[in-house]
Amino acid sequence: MLAEAGLLLVPLAAGLLVLLTHLPLGEQVLKRGILFIDLAVAQLAALGALLAQQGWPEVPWAALVGGTLLAVLGAGLVGWLAARYPAQREAVIGLLYAGAACSLLLLLASDPHAGHQLARSLNGDILWVSWNDLLPLALLTVAFWTVQWRYSNWLGAAGFYPCFALLVSFSVPLLGVYLVFVTLIAPALVAQLAGGRSAALLCGCVGYLLGLGLAWQLDWPAGATLVLSLLLASVIWVVLYGLRAGYSSGQSSASSGSS
Repeated sequence: MLAEAGLLLVPLAAGLLVLLTHLPLGEQVLKRGILFIDLAVAQLAALGALLAQQGWPEVPWAALVGGTLLAVLGAGLVGWLAARYPAQREAVIGLLYAGAACSLLLLLASDPHAGHQLARSLNGDILWVSWNDLLPLALLTVAFWTVQWRYSNWLGAAGFYPCFALLVSFSVPLLGVYLVFVTLIAPALVAQLAGGRSAALLCGCVGYLLGLGLAWQLDWPAGATLVLSLLLASVIWVVLYGLRAGYSSGQSSASSGSS
């Protein structure tokens, strides 16, 4: 039992690393009203990785570089278009996502392993992540929080789009497009609706622990299980917070009336 639990430490660390950086990024996404930027940039990262793999299959780090470059270029384009056409930015982001997704499908059309590669880009292989795979993301997380500690408002300025693209491009190969998106949005919504950033981090940890445990014990697909467990944990957290706030408000009103 302990040996099995030890095998889940690496995927849990991967999820928590992504959670630590994507929570403040998700707060910025909600604040800016660009909810689907993560799907678009993550899909671009997956497309860039595939293009690099096909062009330089013998280079081990080609996929990461290709995914990062295309994600950064895409995020820069979104930032420029959002500033130029603010009322149409969600439409632009949706079209960018659709274009990247269809380009990925065309590239995989003649590949006999296309189904596996597509599923991997969307759902990830978090259960089989190694400590070495986590090293670049861990270093990036340390750099992110160092800058965040020194310059707390930097994400609200021009630093958001390149930072967002860089972190997403490092996260997607580990977690997949869907799980990265839910990790970005669900905890940020918890922070907004139910108790702030500390509550969101705790809720995210619960979601990852629950999802990994279920995936391992029931042999369910890890990516889909984690997406659903994070959504479930977030919904329950928000509902319980609302019930508690309503109860506290009722108690306060009763006390005021009796006095």
